[in-house]
Amino acid sequence: MLSKRYPTIIEIDGVLADVPHDGYLGPVTKAFDDPAVMATLGGARSRDAAESFVSRSRAHWRDAGFGLWFLRDMSDGGFAGWAGLRRCEADGERTVELAYALTPKLRCKGHATRIGSLALQLGFDNLGLPEVVAFTTPENAHSLSVIDRLEFERDRDFEHGGRPHVLYRRTEAMHRAH
Repeated sequence: MLSKRYPTIIEIDGVLADVPHDGYLGPVTKAFDDPAVMATLGGARSRDAAESFVSRSRAHWRDAGFGLWFLRDMSDGGFAGWAGLRRCEADGERTVELAYALTPKLRCKGHATRIGSLALQLGFDNLGLPEVVAFTTPENAHSLSVIDRLEFERDRDFEHGGRPHVLYRRTEAMHRAH
């Protein structure tokens, strides 16, 4: 069930964001095989992992009415990563996560912050979420900067995927206060 409250396609400052579909399998496979893209996501992964990611991402949209958008750079049509909200488990807790992973050519240009800000606005204002979390590894300076700019509060350290992570929270009340 797709939700009218969380758009299936948007354009934000030259980045086209839309729902996952099979046309993304090739670009996601290439991204999963690229050490620079996957450096902070546990390392390069197989084509099967990419196929599973596309399938799970598409199913999430169908089941939840929201999810990760897959991104394209409108200047050249190239695959640019993924970003948005998704249900997940973080440190044993079922929650909704703000997630983003951009290809190197789009990093450090504000795209993750702008897309993340819109996703949070839609999550709180349109979906009525009480809270959104974000988590990353302690050494991922780019992600930590995005989390800081989006005004999440640090919650705790935890282990995710066999690696140390830091969990952050942003509540609906925090959203309203800003």
